[in-house]
Amino acid sequence: LNAATGAPGLVRYKGRGFDPEACGLACEALAAAVAEGNEHQVDGLVTALKLMMPPFSGAEKAVGPPRDDFILRPEVLRWSEQVFLGGLDENMRIVQECEAEFARMMAASPEAFRSPEILAAALDLAVVYLKNYALDKADALYAATKPHCLSRGLPWNVKWFQDCATLRCKQSRQAEAAPMLEEVAKLTPPHGATLRNLGTVYNQLREHDKAKVYFDAAAELVGKKDDQGNVLLDKEDLWNIGLVHKNKKEYDEAAPMLEQALAKWLQESPEDDVTLAKLYNSVGSCYDEMGRHEDAVEVLQKAKHLYDRSIGTESPLYGSACRRLTRALVHAGQHRKGLDSLIEAFTVIALQDAVHPTPLFELLGIALDDILLINGAFTQELVRLEMPIQAAVRNMHYRNLDRDGNCGVLYERMARVLVVCSMPGGTPEEQAGSAQRR
Repeated sequence: LNAATGAPGLVRYKGRGFDPEACGLACEALAAAVAEGNEHQVDGLVTALKLMMPPFSGAEKAVGPPRDDFILRPEVLRWSEQVFLGGLDENMRIVQECEAEFARMMAASPEAFRSPEILAAALDLAVVYLKNYALDKADALYAATKPHCLSRGLPWNVKWFQDCATLRCKQSRQAEAAPMLEEVAKLTPPHGATLRNLGTVYNQLREHDKAKVYFDAAAELVGKKDDQGNVLLDKEDLWNIGLVHKNKKEYDEAAPMLEQALAKWLQESPEDDVTLAKLYNSVGSCYDEMGRHEDAVEVLQKAKHLYDRSIGTESPLYGSACRRLTRALVHAGQHRKGLDSLIEAFTVIALQDAVHPTPLFELLGIALDDILLINGAFTQELVRLEMPIQAAVRNMHYRNLDRDGNCGVLYERMARVLVVCSMPGGTPEEQAGSAQRR
């Protein structure tokens, strides 16, 4: 409006041919495409609907700052407070309920992400996705909310950096997570969680000494001290520093610390299946690396069982447990069970949002260089990898990972597996299958 007269300001001509029927038809088709998971049609329909919007000049689109009368407090982030330990079906039900509620909120909010309530709900839902390893959906939300969170400043930018760094770690993109967490450390007072997160990232980046500096700083900041002033490590500090020693192959220091962390967690949080499974994984892989293979198998089977009952067999965490168990079983000479675990691990990893060539390459190496060299009778069993290999190839092509040299090396190893299990002979059906794989 004109400030002096109250009359409309300068606007572009909107035309008279807007077709509500066509718009409604496109919206109905959009709902159907969403339900079917047809991403191509969803993208096309969203574009078509945007194109139907009447012309607006930049002067008309310009807006003032968003509302700032909303405080981002932990109690408003209620969706992500859920623990998601009810198994695959129950966890998925909760996720879809959150998605539906978010959609209803968005439908009722003309301001969309400019509304602080919607922005908070988006950050809340993104953590729900992180907890359930729906990483593609989380990535989409962080991309959509980034400019809104960063422009608002504290505490929105800190929340975005911290949670997006978690996403990058789950995507095996730790090098991108580290500067985000460094930014959080600059923007906030010293905090134990930030220091531990930095330590975890640098530990995964194999900068183990730097990681230990952050873990020690966290322990010094939040830990209790004895009468002599020595820091008493809590269960998280024991776990984190134990992993540093494990990664540096200092097993005599690592194993006792990881065992103490597990014992404390079992005593203080016996219902926390996911964290306990992660600890069993840490202890089991430490045992395996130090040559205690039978002990490793026993512990890693507990991790697999806890993941199975709490988050289901499609979770990357379950796949990671199967992969570690595979190595331990093979090292313990249990090749039949090792091959079964290998195929299960490969199948889970092949379908992940965060699929990556390295673990698949390692698993196929175990199949070819460890299992088959010891027992060639398992050669035909590798046929069971045919469909998982196809799924992995399609998944990595979809994500453009097949443009990387690492994928080329993996594809060569995939081809070796398919050729090895496709020798001439057998029934006509088996010969036809072998010919197709070759």
